[in-house]
Amino acid sequence: MRRNAFSLFLMLFAAAVIARVTCLSLLYASPYVRTWDEVDFTLALNRYDLLAMQPHFPGYPYFILGGWFINQWMNNPVKALSVFNTLAALSSALPMFLLAHRLTGSGMRSLLLPALVLTSPYIWLMSSRPMSECAGMALLWWFLWSIRYAMERQGSLLRHGLALLMFGFLMGTRLSFFPFGLALLSLWYAIWQQGAGGWRRWLRLGYSALAALLFQLLWVAGLVLSEGTLTGFWKLSLAFVEGHFSEWGGGVISTPMPLGERIYQLIGHNLLGSALLGGSILIGLWLALIVAAALVGRRFMALSGYGNANRRYIFWLSGCAVLYILWALFGQNIEKPRHIVPIVAPILLLMFVFIIRTAEGMKASAYRSCLLRIAPKIIYALLIGLISVQVVYGAELLKRQAVEEPAVYQLHDYVSRLQEPRLLFTWEETRVLHYLQADYDHERIYTYGYFQALAGANPDRRVLLTDHVVEGFVQQGKPIQEHVKQIAEFKSDTLFDPAYAHIILYEWVR
Repeated sequence: MRRNAFSLFLMLFAAAVIARVTCLSLLYASPYVRTWDEVDFTLALNRYDLLAMQPHFPGYPYFILGGWFINQWMNNPVKALSVFNTLAALSSALPMFLLAHRLTGSGMRSLLLPALVLTSPYIWLMSSRPMSECAGMALLWWFLWSIRYAMERQGSLLRHGLALLMFGFLMGTRLSFFPFGLALLSLWYAIWQQGAGGWRRWLRLGYSALAALLFQLLWVAGLVLSEGTLTGFWKLSLAFVEGHFSEWGGGVISTPMPLGERIYQLIGHNLLGSALLGGSILIGLWLALIVAAALVGRRFMALSGYGNANRRYIFWLSGCAVLYILWALFGQNIEKPRHIVPIVAPILLLMFVFIIRTAEGMKASAYRSCLLRIAPKIIYALLIGLISVQVVYGAELLKRQAVEEPAVYQLHDYVSRLQEPRLLFTWEETRVLHYLQADYDHERIYTYGYFQALAGANPDRRVLLTDHVVEGFVQQGKPIQEHVKQIAEFKSDTLFDPAYAHIILYEWVR
């Protein structure tokens, strides 16, 4: 009876937390469009045009479709995308619960996993912004569940097809999550093992590969039709891939950085500091305390009945995580923590499985000592405490994100108040300025020579530059320090604006 009462308490606690997260996400959805990508997504709800980068390639059709549908009632593209993200995050609670139940066998206590994940501060922040990461994370959970569901009955074509369908939805929402497709190899390997004969194996594999291709073509074909021709779509995709890996993508080629420094930035700052802990030392300490408590009791970890399917699943999930980390390290923009967010899913899932199975194993051994009788409750209490801390801290972050004006908005307000003719040179900030319909001249600049030509075209205009432009000229070897004078400085929270939280405005002195 006590056990049932405790399970009921945990279930009600988790349900209340999930409801609170959802309500606050809707209430404090960010009204700001802070980044280049957010502008792309927001504009796409009014006119879907890949060539005009509304949105940028590869189009994110399922994300835009969801936002468009909600926007029919709201007529506010920024809020519509944020609402879609919130609803997608809410839907992901179901696959999280099913996965946790399958991997821990803890019944309704498995609801603590979605409560833990959805209150994770950085994920919570992403759910209230018009970015595709949160919707992608929600579909990632559905895909990860579908893989485990298919492993349960490897001969079931329906379950196998469901995993392929979920991967199609995932790729049509967030293509950069492709490393998790490694998990599909486990299903294809199972088909190969179960084949009665050589030609039947190949036939089943062929059917599966064809189904996977068709589910991807569902969204790719829509993009081709929106672009007009297959040739035009192909050229656009090649241009995007070339730019991503050679110019603006922030990968290892376009952003030279020592490997050690890059690893520290990705793991130390982006993953641990931002994506996992949301910049909170308290959450980090609490998390370490829970893991330490579980490690002390790891000898009692419940392993009985832990089937081969669960072991295989954890193996493939770990492989997907490693592959994605390599992709984020070498192929993604190292300045933006949001690119490492998908790794939070396997980290929290595996940590939760370890903690819960340890607690349950200690409970099964409770006859041995008084300590073992109370240790599981201590672990559960610590987990409830962590979730509660995340709720309080995350809610405060959410409110600040909704009211704190981004640095690029502050820049726009300042330049708008200047009376004399002026020309502002920026880097990525110019996309947000276009969205804000700035009534002054502003240009995105790449090279010093082109800057000189534009700046000198009208000597009566004040020439203004952001610090990103100045740093770019310095990297090009141009001695411009004597020609720039700082006139203003704008700041916002680096957790909300990792690349443009600090903008310094300079004036060009001729």
